[in-house]
Amino acid sequence: MRYRLEIDGLRAVAVMLVLLYHAAFNIMGRSNWFEHGNIGVDIFFVISGYLITFIILKELRETGSFSFGNFYERRARRILPVLFFIIFATFPVAFHLLSDAELYEFLQSVISIIFFVSNIFFYFTYDASSPTIAPFVHTWSLAVEEQFYLIFPIVLLLLWRHLPKFTLPVFFIVSCLSFFFAEYIGRYDYGFNYTQLPSRIWELLAGSFLAYMEMKHGKVHRNRFNSLLPIAGAAMIFWYVMLLGTNPVHPGFLSIFPILGTMLIIAFASGDDPVGRLLSLKPVVATGKISYSLYLWHLPVFMFLEYAYPNSKNPEKLGWIVLTFLLSVISYYLIERPFRNREVIRARPFFLSIGASAMILIFLSLPNDLFSIAGSSLAGH
Repeated sequence: MRYRLEIDGLRAVAVMLVLLYHAAFNIMGRSNWFEHGNIGVDIFFVISGYLITFIILKELRETGSFSFGNFYERRARRILPVLFFIIFATFPVAFHLLSDAELYEFLQSVISIIFFVSNIFFYFTYDASSPTIAPFVHTWSLAVEEQFYLIFPIVLLLLWRHLPKFTLPVFFIVSCLSFFFAEYIGRYDYGFNYTQLPSRIWELLAGSFLAYMEMKHGKVHRNRFNSLLPIAGAAMIFWYVMLLGTNPVHPGFLSIFPILGTMLIIAFASGDDPVGRLLSLKPVVATGKISYSLYLWHLPVFMFLEYAYPNSKNPEKLGWIVLTFLLSVISYYLIERPFRNREVIRARPFFLSIGASAMILIFLSLPNDLFSIAGSSLAGH
């Protein structure tokens, strides 16, 4: 698929919403201006569903087959190197700052991240209303994505080969089930609804629907009417983030507005409309390119600095964001780009380095009492 500047621009919007949500700047006595900025994660889900589905369908159409090995290698190259790098970078800070109980929970979380079950781990251990520090709580979204992509390519391949006419109906039915489940369960268990895959499938499939329609019918033709649709999409996202009152269920019924807004921007934005031109500006696109690093870095930076320097004010929080950007630029150019390029780092050294890194992280994260028990047992023999 051709590279689209506006997709990276949309990534920039998503990640900045998340950063502003967690920074909680106090402006005119109010710190919840971006109370619903966490919708940035939902925007990422739609983008991810769109891009991944398009890649799978393109390969199926052009070759008649699909390589699961290549697919999961691409996912590993995209996700793991910078994730492991940032986890390694936080270890000295965690050992220096955290209490024994906090450090133990931090180390447990690292193991859950490696196996992409951190959404389940944090659902049972993290309480946002308590002062507990969890610098990687945001990795729940990575776990949701990877859990989805363990199943989705298989289902899509089966539909494409055996039931092609039922692809969209299946997308629609599963999306409806996920959407209504989220609306229902969110009234009783906000944490489960927010962090678990069943409530998020419909957001990922929203992007899949767009990719399927584009693959089947081509990119939409520009006219005066549909050039207004990206503006409507941007307005939906703006309304949800800035003007919506307290929303007890997320994702839920009202979440359909920013999801639909994201879909309209992906489907119709281009360099010919104001939204597309804004998203295609060089600083916006540059921010989008480093958005994954920004997302991973921001919460460890924010939480550790808040932990070390409580009650930080706006100037300090602005410094948090600047530091996050600096670290993200470094990790993007030194880690993300080289590891994503198969010509720079071949498959064998890539998997060896990732496997070794995972084993070292697991070893470092094992509780000390396990080593004590093992040592006692060896001494007894």
